[in-house]
Order: sequence, then C-alpha cells, then structure tokens
Amino acid sequence: MNKIVYHGSSNGNMEVLRSHKSTHQKECIYATDNKVVALLFMAKGNGDLDTRISNVNGKPELVERRSGVLERLYNRDGYLYELDGTTFGHYDYLWSLEVISFEKEIKPLRKIYYPNILDAIMDEEKKKNIIIYRYPDRPHDMPLDNSDLIEKYISFEEQGIKGAVADLLRVYPEFLSDVENFEYQKTKSWKFRK
Repeated sequence: MNKIVYHGSSNGNMEVLRSHKSTHQKECIYATDNKVVALLFMAKGNGDLDTRISNVNGKPELVERRSGVLERLYNRDGYLYELDGTTFGHYDYLWSLEVISFEKEIKPLRKIYYPNILDAIMDEEKKKNIIIYRYPDRPHDMPLDNSDLIEKYISFEEQGIKGAVADLLRVYPEFLSDVENFEYQKTKSWKFRK
C-alpha cells in the first residue's frame, strides 16, 4: 500500500503510534484508508456496545445502538493522524475497511485537529460519504434490542479477550439471563444451552 492511511484518536499527544494487541490478538498498528472511518474511531466509548460500524458497498454505515450515543461519543474534539501506508496491508481476518502494519511504531506524517467530531461526521453524511442510522432507526438485519451483541461478546471471550462478557453486561445488564443460557466448558468453548 503506497498511499496515505488514517488513524483517528482522542489523544492529540502521540509522537509515534505503537503496536498493541486488539480484537485480532496480533501486535499491530491499526489504520484505515477511509478518512470517514478514522473520524468514527476518534471517539472514547464502548466500541461495538455503543455503535455498529459496518461497510455497505465500500461506504461506512454507523448505527446508534442507544439514544444519545452519537452526541455523547462525538460531540467533542479529536485528532486524525495521517500515516505513510507503505507498511500497511489488508488481511482476510480484518474488517473490510481497516488495514494494519506489523511495525513496532510509526511516526505520523501529519496530525489534523477536529474541534468537533460530530460536526465533521455530519458534513460527511451530507456529502453522502457515510450512512447514519439514529436510534431507534436501524438496518433490517439488526435487532432493536441489540441482542446481536451476545454471541459476538461470548465469542470474544472464547478467543481470549478476558472480560468481554463482563463489558457486555456492564452496558446491557438486561442480557444477564441470555448470557446465563451459555455454559462455559473447561475446553474454553461456549456452548448454547436451551
């Protein structure tokens, strides 16, 4: 990849971006070649528990899972880091709009300050560069009660992301009985119990 890639952050003090383990359990630096996606990752929040971000025909789609989440997450400032994309690549296990580098650290080429991320995202929506569903609106494939998160977070726990189910229940305590219908086996697999 020989172009600019972007990394969005709430932290404006990064002289270098350092690799870390995330959902994929690989030491890497995450970025995207889509500037709008980088804007979405500037938020400090609960990730998938607050919003669903997906790719619809190459365009990011943002779904607000609960009322007021977009305002809480994005009505603040943030920073867009431009990075040399030479060492970044897309791999089959990644989300379609993200790229990673296995470098230990990368110095940004440029940092751009956004005084209000929400305003920037709304501008991108006007330009038709993003599709936004505000609660309670959502795509037909997504349940209104956000129960699509249950299996996903149990799967995260199974993959070794300790505390994923606890994070789910902290935000959605109403899922407790559903989660209790999954039995954790000594083989470290979750088995659905009906």
